[in-house]
Amino acid sequence: MPETRTSTRRVPRTSRAWLPSVARLLASATLLLVLLVAPSPWTLPTDTNAPVLLRAVLVSQPLPGEGGSSGSATVELLEGPRLGERLTASVDQASDIAGSIPYNKGDEVLLAEVTDASGGAVFAVTDRSRGGALLIALALFAIAVVAIAGAVGARALLALTVTGVVLVRFGIPALLSGASPLVVAGAIALVVGVSSVVITEGLNRRATATILGIGGSLIAVALISILLDRLLAFTPFAGDSDLVNLIPILGGNVDLRGIGLAAAMIGTLGIVDDVAATQVAAVEQIRRADVRAGTLDVGSRALAIGRSHVGAVINTLPLAYFAASLPLVVAALIAPGGIASRLSTETVAVEVVRALAGTAGVLLAMPLATASALLIGVGEE
Repeated sequence: MPETRTSTRRVPRTSRAWLPSVARLLASATLLLVLLVAPSPWTLPTDTNAPVLLRAVLVSQPLPGEGGSSGSATVELLEGPRLGERLTASVDQASDIAGSIPYNKGDEVLLAEVTDASGGAVFAVTDRSRGGALLIALALFAIAVVAIAGAVGARALLALTVTGVVLVRFGIPALLSGASPLVVAGAIALVVGVSSVVITEGLNRRATATILGIGGSLIAVALISILLDRLLAFTPFAGDSDLVNLIPILGGNVDLRGIGLAAAMIGTLGIVDDVAATQVAAVEQIRRADVRAGTLDVGSRALAIGRSHVGAVINTLPLAYFAASLPLVVAALIAPGGIASRLSTETVAVEVVRALAGTAGVLLAMPLATASALLIGVGEE
């Protein structure tokens, strides 16, 4: 009897895997819009002593002055109530400084109105205007991120933008308005950490475990920073002369010491987020690759991955702080006196404490995020 074959026709199904990504992008964009238009209960103080900077363009080649590198040039204002007006401004070419780039005709510069020795108002070129070049660099960076990481990269860029808006519109004004720096830093870390993870990962077990790992690490960073601050008896200025200059503007109701603590917590957030997210992803992938593996086995494998990761990033924060404070380190090394006494000054000790506290947070993020992922059941979905 001949075999009868039954042909089955497969009905093509349209993949809708992109819908959650689009939904997260739209939700993230909505959150960003709300943060941009929502009124902030705090306002930034204004330094009335600082000159107002205006963009201008050099319409003539700067002429050298007498007995020095300072000269003058004709400039055209590109903004302000005197838009389009041409006037003469002093230009310091700084030709006696190695590596300096002289101003030339056509350069876009920043102009400030200053008072000369006779008390009259004059204009001076204070710097170059780099806004256009920065926008191009940012655009190229965003294109590269999206091209390489796709939708995840786009969500990460939105998360980064949300972080910047939260800091500029809410966090920093709250700090400068006299609010408790510890409370403000904790709130900033909570909002930034949760929003960044949720925007990037969505609402799932991975996001929950990552947030728990970040939160525990930042609590440890705060406690270590407070302990070392008390132990080393730092002054409210924490060796930072810029904070001293802010006193006339901020008044006496701002906790300057707390601002340093807030800086340590916020500066640690990014690298802690990296380690925590990596550990949670490791637990998920190990569980999916070996569904029979027990909890302890999965945890030990994830921690082995984490140790390699931490070994690679353990010097990230110290190097970042070292690079940011390189002029300070150079000044300490060339100052007279013994090296031990020079390196034990408050200015150097503050940077060391920040690096130590941040690195401790990175170390703790690995076991905390791993434990959170195991307890919540990441990878068992």
